[in-house]
Amino acid sequence: MRRELLDAERRRVRDGRAVLAVLLALSLLANLALSLGLASVERMAVLIPAVAGPSWEVGTSRAGRRYLEDMGRTVAVTLLTLTPENAEHVREAAARLSHASARGAIGAWVAAEARRMERRDFATAFYPERIEADARSLTVVVTGELAAWIGREPVSRERKRYRLAFRVDAGRIGLLRFEELEDRR
Repeated sequence: MRRELLDAERRRVRDGRAVLAVLLALSLLANLALSLGLASVERMAVLIPAVAGPSWEVGTSRAGRRYLEDMGRTVAVTLLTLTPENAEHVREAAARLSHASARGAIGAWVAAEARRMERRDFATAFYPERIEADARSLTVVVTGELAAWIGREPVSRERKRYRLAFRVDAGRIGLLRFEELEDRR
């Protein structure tokens, strides 16, 4: 009787190990299939702002007012804070921020400005003060102060207004146009 109990217990342990081995093999196969599936899929990272505040709205062909305001501020400061030293970084950032149809023209503008600045040891910085976004037309008007230096000497501080036009394709927003507006006095 005692031998039969030991044999039954041994079979139960053996069967339990076999079931665990089968489950482990299935788990490894599932992980392998998921890894291969994820490796072949294009991924997109969505960055969430680290600060709590109003939410952004972005759709496949639209963007909310707050998102446009933040995008307008970012683009204006990026394009207008320009020195000969950071010109390459600004050009790369402009390429990422621009819509595909405008990438060449905006990149050429940044390159031309950088060449002009380098000849004169010229630098600019833009400080936005007011941002007006129109979510229907995907445009932003940014008003602020454009400061300029030759070498280390400040040469001007002017109030400027810029209109930025965007386009949203498949949830990605891109800059189409960037133009200076006449000052409303």
